Amino acid sequence: MKKCFFMVLISFILFSSPAHAKTMYITNNLVVTVKIKPSLNSKIVDRLVSNEKVVLLKIEGSWAKINFKDNKTGWMLERFLTEETPEPIRIAELNKTVEAKVEKIEALEKENIALKQGKAEMEDKISSLLQENQKYQEGPYNIMLLLAGGGIFLIGCIVTLFILRIGRMDYDIKDLKKRILKKKYSSH
Repeated sequence: MKKCFFMVLISFILFSSPAHAKTMYITNNLVVTVKIKPSLNSKIVDRLVSNEKVVLLKIEGSWAKINFKDNKTGWMLERFLTEETPEPIRIAELNKTVEAKVEKIEALEKENIALKQGKAEMEDKISSLLQENQKYQEGPYNIMLLLAGGGIFLIGCIVTLFILRIGRMDYDIKDLKKRILKKKYSSH
């Protein structure tokens, strides 16, 4: 009796291992029938095609109880299920990722172009400001040169007038001496 009970227990464990609701997919290139009960003779509930997503509820022997399409439940042969995401689905997901990355790259390229244009505009503005700054720095220097030249000219004019005045004074003094001497000798 113990042996029989032990054998039943082992077969139950082997053939009815519980599955904790995990996502599975229908294997490649198939149309699989979903039945009401875990039997080939059972009534068909629906048909599933390759790469369709189902939720595995439990396994009994070679049959799997699944949840699919709008919360329907049924049984199908477990050998037509796989945990691996089918290639077409992976490719579609990768294509979406690639498209998103391409869009991001295009947006970054546009932003890069705008930043380069902004940089060129800033460089032009900096160049014009540097030229303007150079003019303002040269302005006081030019004014100083003009004032220095004007000062030298003015000093030259003053010196010339002074020298002329001294020369005229010398002439006036000589003339004055002559007149004084003439008066002195003419009065005697």
